[in-house]
Formats: sequence, C-alpha cells, structure tokens
Amino acid sequence: MRNVLFASLLLATASLASGCLGCGGFSGGGDRVYQRGTESMILCENGGFVANTTTASIEGKYQQDTSGDWFATRGDNGDLATSLTFEADGSVSAPQLGATAWTEVQLDATALDHANVQCQDLETRAWWNAQ
Repeated sequence: MRNVLFASLLLATASLASGCLGCGGFSGGGDRVYQRGTESMILCENGGFVANTTTASIEGKYQQDTSGDWFATRGDNGDLATSLTFEADGSVSAPQLGATAWTEVQLDATALDHANVQCQDLETRAWWNAQ
C-alpha cells in the first residue's frame, strides 16, 4: 500500500512540475498555425483567429461569406481585420496585415495543444457571443 501511495504521489508531483496536469487530452487538432518571420497567426477550429504581429495582437473571428471569400473581423469592434486568401502552396495571404504571405507551420500534438489555449481563450471574451 505504501508503494502505491508513493507512486501516486510521485506521478502527481511529476505532472505538476512539468506544468501538465491531465496531459494526454490534446486539443487544437483542427487549428491551423501560420508564421511570418517572428509573427504568428492561428486560425482556430472554433472559428476564431489570433494574429500576433510586431505591432499588435489582433483577435476575432473568421468565416467565409456567401460569395466564397474568406475574411476575419476584429472581436473588439467588429471591423474587418483582413481578407484571407488560401494559396495553393498552403500559405495564406492577409493583405491588411501586410504584403508578405503567412507560411503554415506543422506542429506536433503538444505544440498544437499549447497554441489552442489562445483559441479557447477567445471564447471567454465578452465579444465572442455578441458577434
């Protein structure tokens, strides 16, 4: 019994020390992560987006309109953040965020899980259900 208790305590301590309580339930498999130099953009499976640029962090939602065009709106005011064009090479053009295209980054399950934290955080914003 002491060995079982010790093993449980050791496992709990290791999980807390690594910052990973309950690891293994990965999220974000449908998120798409893009990079442009030091900037990043996540198109979240929940319909949200986060663009971390050198000048600002922009959050909101993205969707396709009835004509088939993709666009992203800012969460804080509903204004157009950028139009989105998905290129044949897998990159995304977002002209209102700069002329250079964003290159898709392939992340492993753990990195996607960590990126998905930003996506899930969007759902806690006051504007999330108002749009």
